Amino acid sequence: MPVSKNKIQLPSMTPGTARSIAWLRYGKAGARPKVYIQAAIHANELPGAMALHHLMPRLTEADRAGRITDEVIVVPTVNPIGQSQLVGNNHLGRYDLLSRDNFNRNWLDLSGAVAERVGVKLGRDAAANVGLIRKAAIAALKAMQPLNELQTMRVEVMKLSIDADIVLDLHCDMEAVLHVFASARDVTGAAQELAADLGALSTMYNEPYPEALTFSGVNGALWARLADRFPSAAIPQACFSTTVELRSQHDVTHALGESDARNLYRYLVRRGIIAGRAGPLPRLKSAPTPISGMDVGYAPRRGFLVYHVAAGAKVKKGAAICEIIDPADPRGARARTQMLARTDGILFSRKRNGALAWPGMGAFRIAGAKPLAHRKGMSGLDD
Repeated sequence: MPVSKNKIQLPSMTPGTARSIAWLRYGKAGARPKVYIQAAIHANELPGAMALHHLMPRLTEADRAGRITDEVIVVPTVNPIGQSQLVGNNHLGRYDLLSRDNFNRNWLDLSGAVAERVGVKLGRDAAANVGLIRKAAIAALKAMQPLNELQTMRVEVMKLSIDADIVLDLHCDMEAVLHVFASARDVTGAAQELAADLGALSTMYNEPYPEALTFSGVNGALWARLADRFPSAAIPQACFSTTVELRSQHDVTHALGESDARNLYRYLVRRGIIAGRAGPLPRLKSAPTPISGMDVGYAPRRGFLVYHVAAGAKVKKGAAICEIIDPADPRGARARTQMLARTDGILFSRKRNGALAWPGMGAFRIAGAKPLAHRKGMSGLDD
């Protein structure tokens, strides 16, 4: 069947300007399972867009051959507001310049609205509950009246994603290896399978689900929040929603895009979304670790960064990860402040050598297996 090409029109914010979001549907609308994949909510993070550039022709071919009997929604670049942020020959794209919101925060927690609509109807029939919750979530979104383009983007994009069985939000870091963030409710099955197919070096999970209102967080945690609110009802985790970090901002190449597309396609085959044979599941490269075990190195002073350890390296507690150098200090080695690992684990994220550091800036992240006392109660996110 022909691929459905669609557009979300955003309201004009200034005279003479208007933006829109292109999205594509493969398979059949309303078929199950439903998959939703987007890239570049942080608009200057484009490895995901490159992966989808190579995935979409594969999906088109599979669709025309009748191998997609379910529904797959693809939004190649979901954030035209951030795409337009060209300032002094630099592409920004992480924050809305009007509201100052991080584009991947403050998405819509619909659990309260859904509870008001159908809470009294939820019982012991899990399949019936899933249908009720999905319809109520869509109804809650349709009832909203967003006033500006950012609000409209959030509402309209969530209309495409909130009733999906699988939601993949493709991101990247400044300098990192491929890693995955998921919920503890998914980590023993769906998340490990995805991480293995993608070749992720690190898989981290929120306990019990992400508290921050990220895009992947609100789609997946809707079910967990409702299960917490209605413990006597049978409410399954009906949406596997995850953030996939496709390495570094500069990792936009045809070779990596083709490889990521091939792995995403294989994952969709493995999940039965596309007819075919996925082959044996690749070996998981590392055991999943809790967000509470993620050590974040915060810069204690100003200066510029020089790293001793490459992204992806396994490190030991006490190892020197990087130095902050005060450029105005003439004392040579005494002008350097070392930053040390506070856990054993995988250094999955860091900044670039020579990057400017300021007090409190996150300089690196290490995925560790043991919960860390100094991280208790802290978010896994640094805006």
